[in-house]
Amino acid sequence: MTPSTLRHALRCATVVAVALLSACGGSSESDTPQMPVGSQTAQSVSANTLVLGPDTVNANAAVLRTAQAVVASASGQVTATVACGGGGTARFTASGGSGLSLLNGVLDAGERYSILFDNCRASAGAESLSGLMSIDVISASANELTLQTSTQGIVVTRPQRTFTLNGSSTISQSTVTNGTTVTTTNRWVSPQIALTSLHNANLSSLSFSNVDLTTTSTTVNGVLTGSTSSGALTITVAWPGNSWSATIATQGPASYDANGVATQGSWLMTLPHDRIGLVVAAGLATVTLDNGANGSIDHTFFFGVLALMVAAA
Repeated sequence: MTPSTLRHALRCATVVAVALLSACGGSSESDTPQMPVGSQTAQSVSANTLVLGPDTVNANAAVLRTAQAVVASASGQVTATVACGGGGTARFTASGGSGLSLLNGVLDAGERYSILFDNCRASAGAESLSGLMSIDVISASANELTLQTSTQGIVVTRPQRTFTLNGSSTISQSTVTNGTTVTTTNRWVSPQIALTSLHNANLSSLSFSNVDLTTTSTTVNGVLTGSTSSGALTITVAWPGNSWSATIATQGPASYDANGVATQGSWLMTLPHDRIGLVVAAGLATVTLDNGANGSIDHTFFFGVLALMVAAA
């Protein structure tokens, strides 16, 4: 074989080898190995799991309560600007409904409202709302209410953080009263919500999808004694040096005390290539990391629950 023939044969063999490698799923630029999740991401996902789900359900429940208060204060009117019970104002326009139900100061099935809040608080010390939203009342009874909402940059200021919500949701609330004990269940369902969270002077942007979360709170003589949280959602963040997307599901109801601190619960967080487990008990959060999601625990981290929750967005 001459040198030129040998070179030609080698080139042909190389082309064939590359073709075979590609056909078999071999290396290419798109097959860059994924870096396994480390302690920073595990801590960030766990912190936001503990806090943001329940807190955003409570923010949506505040929207419902404030809308109820605004409509009640303008009984007999379909368009009005009202002073809110705890300060601020709200302007609303009502339509739909049947007969005189639109004028009875109560959210009734079939009614539609457009409300512009301006630092509106339903009562003294309650959450403050600003921004525009629309409400369709899906069903209503003495102890149950379901709303379809669309929020456009609505700002909900709560004791620990301020949320800005953009997107559509279904919010349901039911109450059960037994003497001086009232149990309130709030469910929040949303296909997609874009939000920001302002906490300790830090502003964070997040995306929620496939949200189905429920909180149940108990008050005795009007004083909150504790709550539970359950359900699932996907959180996606793209922060400098810390980007992740995780589908989060409670493993049974998680418990929180009257101050909103997690006291007991278990969560599973599924990332594209890894899984994170979180268990809270006796003031300690145990975080397990399964790199590759192959069923084996590669790392275990321990955090104080309070310290972990403070690290949430």
